[in-house]
Amino acid sequence: MHTTASRATRQTRDEILYYCLESVRTGLNFNTQGNISVRLPDAHDGADAIVITPSDVRYDAMRPEDMVVVGLDGTVLEGTLCPSTELPVHLAHYRRRPDVQAIVHTESTFVNVLGALGRRIDPVLLNMVLYAKGPVEIMPFEFSTNADFGRRSAELMGDDVNAVVWGNHGLLAVGVSLKLAFKVAVAVEENAEVLHRASGAGVPNVLVYGEIDIPVGARLP
Repeated sequence: MHTTASRATRQTRDEILYYCLESVRTGLNFNTQGNISVRLPDAHDGADAIVITPSDVRYDAMRPEDMVVVGLDGTVLEGTLCPSTELPVHLAHYRRRPDVQAIVHTESTFVNVLGALGRRIDPVLLNMVLYAKGPVEIMPFEFSTNADFGRRSAELMGDDVNAVVWGNHGLLAVGVSLKLAFKVAVAVEENAEVLHRASGAGVPNVLVYGEIDIPVGARLP
């Protein structure tokens, strides 16, 4: 029996599933929280598409073939399950940032602590400033399942920083690869915890990416 090759390779689908499980293992998500997507260049009649996790499927029960392929115009191209309810938000970020090749949405604890407080997550750790590239802004709370929310989320993140917090909900992190997008999510959560704890003890020293003296030959993200 002949089967048509998927626009998303098995390797890409396996990588998404790996980072879904890793997000639970590292405490960034649990149950069906969060979602992950990867850009598929030129996969939809010469235009880009994405492959995204399905809606309401536990990560420990998810299979690579459960991922859904969607065009940047929102057309479902492959998959029998419903894509993540935050699909319109992912699409908005991909449209605004051609450099973004992957998106990781997490609902980690200390990001949500500062998000609930409406407090911007300033970089106080080196990993945060290197991966996120700057302070992470907080969007006021609202449901995150529509294109207008996605457009404003992408605008608030801007073109230079790699993450944004949705107030009372979680983090959206982007990267030039899924590996790097996940590292952004990890770095912002670690930074949020240190910032929260350090603020209770004194005034934290905030790092500015453009002011860091980076040694010649240093390997950066």
